[in-house]
Amino acid sequence: MNRAALLTLLLLASPGAPPKAAAAQLGYTIYVLGLPVAGAIIGVDMASPAYRLALRFHTTGIADVFAGDKLEEHTAGRLENDEPAPFEYGSSGRIHGQDRTVGLTWHGGTPTIAVIAPPNTAEREDVPAALLAHTVDPLDAIVLLLHQVERTGRCEGSARAYDGRRLQLLEAQTVVEEEVRHSLRSIFSGRALRCQFSDQTLAGYRTGSGRDDDLRIHRGTIWLAQVLPGAQKLPVRASVETRWLGDAMIYLTSASP
Repeated sequence: MNRAALLTLLLLASPGAPPKAAAAQLGYTIYVLGLPVAGAIIGVDMASPAYRLALRFHTTGIADVFAGDKLEEHTAGRLENDEPAPFEYGSSGRIHGQDRTVGLTWHGGTPTIAVIAPPNTAEREDVPAALLAHTVDPLDAIVLLLHQVERTGRCEGSARAYDGRRLQLLEAQTVVEEEVRHSLRSIFSGRALRCQFSDQTLAGYRTGSGRDDDLRIHRGTIWLAQVLPGAQKLPVRASVETRWLGDAMIYLTSASP
């Protein structure tokens, strides 16, 4: 499954006063072909203009036997004019049997690589420096969309996101409010806002067999609803295209302040 799309997943307005952004920890389970293949935990704190968001992802079950992937990411920044302005971003883990690390810092709205391993030139084309101004990191795209939903009650938003290796365009659009049916896989059922999203690589294409996949626009659907009293709307379910195995389904399994 495309990682950026996952990060993008882990991105309604109710009558009365708008709910306030607050700290929350959310747990998710990812299913492919009806089997649980991965788990993820998102910690988000948007209770003030300064924000922090962290993601932990790991494969489970038979996927863990064959892949053994795990990933931890975090971002920190500040909302300025309703837009995220990141200070720093970090990513570390083991993907496809290889240890991977990236560290970025922002100065004047432009990211600088502080650490990266393995070197990007071993697998991808470099992203031209001229394209990096006014970009955010992939987790900041989640911050932007959650803030947009809290502020307007709709999902419309887009961001150019850079993770130290590639530049992507992440976009979301509102579809309709609808009923999410009960599932034994999730703690949530009820009214939610259905949105569609897309992830397109703009630069930093893979130099090997993955280039064709980078040239493809990845799409998915996400449902958002209020799951914690007095808190903002949060992702409760999602469907993401995979290259070979149909759609991956993501279910909310826990939520706490």
